[in-house]
Amino acid sequence: MEKELEQQPMFAEELSERQVAVCVHYLKNLGLTPDDMQYVRTEMYDFDLFPVDIAIFKPSEAFDYWVITTVGLSEYYFNENIARCELMMVVPKEWKPILDKEEHYWVVDMLRDIAYGIIDNKKGLIPNQLYLLADLGAGETFCKSTDAVGAIVTLPEMLPFSFLEGKIDGSFTRFLQLVPVTADNVSKIEEVGPAKFIEFDLHDSDGPKMVVTLKEKPLQGIDKLVKQNEDSLNDK
Repeated sequence: MEKELEQQPMFAEELSERQVAVCVHYLKNLGLTPDDMQYVRTEMYDFDLFPVDIAIFKPSEAFDYWVITTVGLSEYYFNENIARCELMMVVPKEWKPILDKEEHYWVVDMLRDIAYGIIDNKKGLIPNQLYLLADLGAGETFCKSTDAVGAIVTLPEMLPFSFLEGKIDGSFTRFLQLVPVTADNVSKIEEVGPAKFIEFDLHDSDGPKMVVTLKEKPLQGIDKLVKQNEDSLNDK
């Protein structure tokens, strides 16, 4: 798999060895090939040594969701007691990677904003951490396409245990999940604490509910016509 990935010029010439290893970790655990991955480059910020890019992995038979992850966050190592980490989000297959539209792009923005906040603050990353990205006092949300005001870090419970950790360059890298939260969720977290919120509010009898909730955009014009035709074909 490493050779297959490195055969692509973009990866051979522009990515670090760690970034390639991170991509390979996802491809192997998701049962995908490089053709199933979309890669979003990030311009380097003034304060960083390595860019944090974003990789987008298609739904598959093994895992029927989009997986969106940082690639390069684990280049940074701030605390010897906290492992290097990459962050990922799980998105339903109805999501579309049309990254010039805000209703799709906000997921990428949230991952990248939190990743660069971690780098800027020079702190390690552990489960149960809550990151706020909006002014709750002003009733803000992260952007108009979502009611999320931030996100909380969890273990990637929807994926096999082997996915959680991988050895890269002789040291372990953890792959943690980011779950968007609303203002109501934040109030609950303040009330019961992050651990209990994750244990009870993000779970029900069917298991963990750790998939991004998409805010549907009102249908307009041609979209309504397409939906009517789809409903007609499906006898709705």
